[in-house]
Amino acid sequence: MNYADFLTEEVTGDAADDLARIRNAADRAKSLTSQLLLFAKREPTQVEVIDLNQAVIEADELLGRTIGENIRLVSRPAREPLPVRANRGRLDQILLNLVINARDAMPDGGVVSVETDLVELDEGPSATLPPGSYARLTVCDNGCGMTAEVRDRLFEPFFTTKPADRGTGLGLATVYGIVGDAGGAIGVESAPGDGTTFRILLPSAATAAHAKTGPAPDEIGHGDGRLIMVVEDDDFVSDLVVRVLQNNGYRATTLGEHSLADVDIHGISLLLADVVLRGRSGPVLAARLRARRPDLPVLFMSGYSDVEVRREHGIDAATPILQKPFTAVELLAGVDAALSSVAVVQHAKGV
Repeated sequence: MNYADFLTEEVTGDAADDLARIRNAADRAKSLTSQLLLFAKREPTQVEVIDLNQAVIEADELLGRTIGENIRLVSRPAREPLPVRANRGRLDQILLNLVINARDAMPDGGVVSVETDLVELDEGPSATLPPGSYARLTVCDNGCGMTAEVRDRLFEPFFTTKPADRGTGLGLATVYGIVGDAGGAIGVESAPGDGTTFRILLPSAATAAHAKTGPAPDEIGHGDGRLIMVVEDDDFVSDLVVRVLQNNGYRATTLGEHSLADVDIHGISLLLADVVLRGRSGPVLAARLRARRPDLPVLFMSGYSDVEVRREHGIDAATPILQKPFTAVELLAGVDAALSSVAVVQHAKGV
């Protein structure tokens, strides 16, 4: 992802378009990998304020390629933004599962429409959700439809009407779980020969959308020549981190295989270390360096889940961990936040 970003300013025309597709595919791979790990560990997902319209627009090309040439995909996003608090990977998963389900219901071809709009729910005896504003996602097909018996069991895990080699019965069950976790609701309308319509309601996050969700690239502090020590045993990642830091005004040095006793830590502004290293531990290394310099700021990197890595390596909640894979913006934001927190503490102490 980051190497693609490095090339962005060096290419134009069709090459730039191809590079953007590579970057987008890598970003989706990052999201998918994250979801696989989260489902395997049954851990909570990280949520953010996302425009449901944008998720539909960006998924359109991928979904269009997925469903086949004899099926037309029509996207009708609302004109106004529809912010929701959700995990982007799981939103993509909802869209993919519903569109694939629609495709399988139309073996001879047809049309799948994906629409979004804003609805207001009032309080009533039949209400399943609290009153308020909700972003609605509607996925409709003109396929074979389903009987009432099938419709009633649609969201049961492992229930499927597809052949054994084409379905596990987990797709719609997963959608149901994701929507429920997000505080929403899902409904389905279908009858034999009349197609199927899924409607999903997700709580609107219009107020939260105006709040800051993270620093913009131009809001991140410049390095100003400060020295960062990078400890990373993957050469590609190490080179990448050093390059990003140096391109943004920092100086960077790597620890490599040198003995800690030989390392000059005078003048280092931040230790940026991977948690799991070959033959050693990032937190143990940081502790040994801090024994020589107690005020040394530390930012850890890790490809493992936050909860797991903190528990296994005894990292307290106050110590920041930058989750891999990260973009250049996320790296710089993490470094800037770690350095800023140190500056605040020093100011409070009168240093």
